[in-house]
Amino acid sequence: MIVNDLRIVGSTQTNVVMIAELKRVATRALKRRLDKEPKKEGLGQLVLPFDRDLAWAATTYMRTPTRVLWDIARSNAERLEPLYDDFFNDLLEDQRPLWHDGDGISVEARRIEEFAAGERQIVGTVKNAIIDAARRRGARLHVDPDRPASRWVARLDDKREVVLSIDLGGGSLSQRGWRRDAGAAPLREHLAAVLLVLARFDPRVDTLVDPMCGSGTIPIEAVHAARAMPRKHHALAGLGLDRPAEPLFADSSPVVIGCDYDLEVLGAARDNARAAGVTKDVTWQRADVTTLKPQVIADIQRERGREPGPGLILSNPPYGERLDEHDLRELYGAIGHTLRGFAGWRAGFIVGTPLFEQVLYPIIGEPRIKKPLANANLRAYFYLYEL
Repeated sequence: MIVNDLRIVGSTQTNVVMIAELKRVATRALKRRLDKEPKKEGLGQLVLPFDRDLAWAATTYMRTPTRVLWDIARSNAERLEPLYDDFFNDLLEDQRPLWHDGDGISVEARRIEEFAAGERQIVGTVKNAIIDAARRRGARLHVDPDRPASRWVARLDDKREVVLSIDLGGGSLSQRGWRRDAGAAPLREHLAAVLLVLARFDPRVDTLVDPMCGSGTIPIEAVHAARAMPRKHHALAGLGLDRPAEPLFADSSPVVIGCDYDLEVLGAARDNARAAGVTKDVTWQRADVTTLKPQVIADIQRERGREPGPGLILSNPPYGERLDEHDLRELYGAIGHTLRGFAGWRAGFIVGTPLFEQVLYPIIGEPRIKKPLANANLRAYFYLYEL
């Protein structure tokens, strides 16, 4: 069955965050509101009727999703032969400009564990259906896994139907292309963007401080989010969906500070910032989160031309994978005592153990927000404190 949907995919428990960002992007980039509220599917997917302008804006400017897909067809086939027939016939009938003669394509299968065939068999079947239908329509396609003109995705949805989509971002949107050094426990870029939304980061007034910045993901993402930096995807160009894109807030001058006690780690963060084009926008400060003082931050605020005042502390502290419980209790307790010195600030953390909340409760009280999230394959919580 031919379908025509725009699907925005993110991490678990991020539907509301993605809806808020999508509405903001539509308003700023397209100067209009959404025609209808997106439908939520599961805990991390939005679906709405395909709109060429909105597809471009979502792929180019949204920072919280992991993928933006154009759903092309779906099949309730349970075996390979009828799956081929369904997609071949749909693509043969479909008159939308889905390819050009000579294009290279790649195909991947996701969430297909319950289908009665292996991943490679499904990929081969779908690939054959696409290439054969294109040939019948007068276009010669070939497989190019490295630099395809379009990436096709076949996945099993909650209705146990196989959905065939084109990946408009050409792969994971979490891979921004600037990361040179990931560090010991990297936070994925799209999740850093989710944290910024949840913490209500306002670059016009908030100084952002990451006191355990590691590879610099949160500070770098904060600068890009403040300016609404566009991303360019050749997949959009191949489908005729591309257009010139400029930062939506090019004159934004956020005050962003990344701290770490390890000079080698700070050096890696600086390298990442250079690759991301934000070398002059982040102040990197050698500091230990257990002894960080507000005066250090106030001095940097003055140097950056901003009056000292409250802002947002946002970080991804260690949680259990590298430290035992005794060490974590000491670290979390020290973080709590540091936070007591930042009265009037907000402080947000993504942590994968309830020990963090337990240790901080007698020091700074309950979090104002506690939201479950997934960090890679680990269950985690986002905590936001009003200090």
